[in-house]
Amino acid sequence: MTATLLLVLHGQTTSNTTGFYMGWSEEDLNEVGYLQAQRLSSRLASLPIDSIYSSPLRRTYSTATILAEPRHLGVNVLNDLIEIKLGGWEGLHKDEIKRRYPELWQQSRIDPSGITMPGGESFPQVTERAVRALEMIAAANEGKQAVIVTHEVVIKVLIAYALGVTNSIYRRIAVDNASLSTIRVNSDNTRVITMNDVSHLG
Repeated sequence: MTATLLLVLHGQTTSNTTGFYMGWSEEDLNEVGYLQAQRLSSRLASLPIDSIYSSPLRRTYSTATILAEPRHLGVNVLNDLIEIKLGGWEGLHKDEIKRRYPELWQQSRIDPSGITMPGGESFPQVTERAVRALEMIAAANEGKQAVIVTHEVVIKVLIAYALGVTNSIYRRIAVDNASLSTIRVNSDNTRVITMNDVSHLG
């Protein structure tokens, strides 16, 4: 079995530029984000893509729809691809999080792999469901290429999984809006082929 999976981080939102933590909120792409998604769609135009999967949140679904439309593909929504549940952090500005949760905030900036969001998820919980989604999509796309539109945490834990390392490398990985990272899954191993490719954004 070999499947090539193109991991896409959704296009830019206003919160991405203002320092607010979205979590499971339904914020859509901003004007720049829509343009980024269009440029990524043009970048992928020459590639054979058999299916497109998305987190259920609006910013990912909007991005996935832009990628799917020229190919006349539907978007397969998977709850396992949703962003980490932020609990008490959701909707807060980073400065407010620092004030309310100083120790947890500091740890999150160094190595968030061992923390659990207050009233939310831990990184092991996100990893468990993200890997489950990866394996399901790979099995359904044997010999094919699929796009997965999801969130920063999900992409980073999947890259760590493919590299065979722990999530302690989280802060050493860059994943930008509308970026493209590629993972190849076969019966012997899972490999990272490209990471955080934003060449299409100029």
